[in-house]
Amino acid sequence: MSLHTSKKMRSWKVKKIRVEKMKERIISAFSKLRNFLSSQLLFVVIFTSVASSMAFAENRGVKEFWINKYGTAEKDKLTERAYNVFNRVLAASDRRAGVEPALYIINFSGTPWAQALADGSIILSRKALQFCYSNKNLMDGDSRMAFVIGHELAHQFNGDFWHYKFLRTAEDSNENIRAFQDIKELAKDPDILLTKELRADQYGIIYAALAGYDSDKIISGDKNFFLEWAEKEGPSGRLTDDLLSLSEKRARVVSMRLAEVSSRIVLFDMGVISYHLGRFDDSLVLFKKFASYFPGREVYSNIGAIYLQLAYSKFRAARNPESFPFALSFGIEHKTRAENINISSKGFTESVYREYNDLLRIAVENLKKAISYDPFYEAAKNNLGCAYIIESKYYDAVSTLEDALKLTPDSSIIQNNLGVAYIMLGQTVDSKGLIDKAEKILTAAKNQNHQARANWASFQRMYRNNENIPVVSNAFTDSFDDIEIDFKSSPGLKPGTEISHADNLQVLDETLNTEDNVLKVLKKQKENTFILTMGKRIRLVLYKEPSNLITEIKGGDKRRIYISDRWKNGIVHSENKSPDYFEF
Repeated sequence: MSLHTSKKMRSWKVKKIRVEKMKERIISAFSKLRNFLSSQLLFVVIFTSVASSMAFAENRGVKEFWINKYGTAEKDKLTERAYNVFNRVLAASDRRAGVEPALYIINFSGTPWAQALADGSIILSRKALQFCYSNKNLMDGDSRMAFVIGHELAHQFNGDFWHYKFLRTAEDSNENIRAFQDIKELAKDPDILLTKELRADQYGIIYAALAGYDSDKIISGDKNFFLEWAEKEGPSGRLTDDLLSLSEKRARVVSMRLAEVSSRIVLFDMGVISYHLGRFDDSLVLFKKFASYFPGREVYSNIGAIYLQLAYSKFRAARNPESFPFALSFGIEHKTRAENINISSKGFTESVYREYNDLLRIAVENLKKAISYDPFYEAAKNNLGCAYIIESKYYDAVSTLEDALKLTPDSSIIQNNLGVAYIMLGQTVDSKGLIDKAEKILTAAKNQNHQARANWASFQRMYRNNENIPVVSNAFTDSFDDIEIDFKSSPGLKPGTEISHADNLQVLDETLNTEDNVLKVLKKQKENTFILTMGKRIRLVLYKEPSNLITEIKGGDKRRIYISDRWKNGIVHSENKSPDYFEF
């Protein structure tokens, strides 16, 4: 053998050894990643075939691959429920720009799994559908399905599509090299994957709760959702130590996220009380802060209602009473889901009109946002209808209020506002039919609603020339019962006094109000007592369900607030719950 040939052979052997070592490193990277991913809830089925998937030219990151391979599940009662759940959770979730999410249920016969794709699709296996509803009542199944969908929508919103970089074979070798580099990096740091999963769990449980589903169904019971799902993943049905540890960690993270929201509900409660006290600035700050923890339909509806209340006050102040003698019925939820206007002789100054328009614009934006979270939320639609009335958008007002009334046909509040909308639209288009329709609906509502009774009386004087109908007083203001409550509150926590270090208070939350004064919510340690302070001075003290509170006032279906201006205190009553007591 010549020297030249010998060198060539040695060179070839060296290259072969290098190639073999590279192949070993790649296979090792695959193995490490696949072993870790076998303990992950949503990826186990996909990654059992990672090594062979490189041979396919199909793009697994689009829905067509999965639909063509397995076919879509036939429509039945369960698939119909799943699509309904998807629509509700989608309405409550964050959206990724340029992506329109859609759900596809496929006939995959293996273990339950779901997957978010970069093209906006959510792929759900038939087994996952059956898992959510198996041995469960339909409502509990809906809650489990809502979490699965919320989890995938969270992946979609956060752009967690890294795995399809190597589930897809690109035609050019440079792309393949980058794909293998991604595999090696992920195999080195599997904690990245776990972080993404835990983050999606936290988003997903909030999306499900915002959509109105019972989040407790995910973490309650002898076996929580994660443990049950993990058992279904393996062919033996037995949990490995890794799967058990992962399931417990996921349940703990979800539970902590829910506990964080639950501990901040007092912000919402104080916002409701502050609204009824007329402290709108405080109320806005509290609702906006609560929205950072739980951006639900109720909190945005309430924010919109406050801006609407402020705009409505300026609207009435700028008009002669004769030009708009009607009272609108709107308000805030007590618990937790611009065209130029005709100006009468009083009129707006330029600065006041600009402020009025800004308030109304913000009100409409927040009310629309609340409705986008829940298209069947009649309270927000009612408030939005009122906003349209004072914007002189009477067609929009009638349409919105009619939609709201279809959801709650017996609501005298919505009937009152719809009656006013019919009157204003009837005046605009000179329609006797609409005026007669307004009279009919106000007549039906007047015995159940104070504002409707006042508006009916105004209508009779205006259109029926019946001067004998008396004016109904207090139609534009809320009246509260002057109550006296037997409750011995803490003498050191009186509104108007300054807090002291001896009170053993911990800061629950703090923010800034519109006047740049620090507004804090404090909690008295070892007691269910909360204090709202501005600077060092106490503005509101709220005692949650005090055991020694004595009252004869009974709650109803919805929470009701009783306020005593005389005693500077009040109570919050609701059905099947002990009343709260507050001082201001």
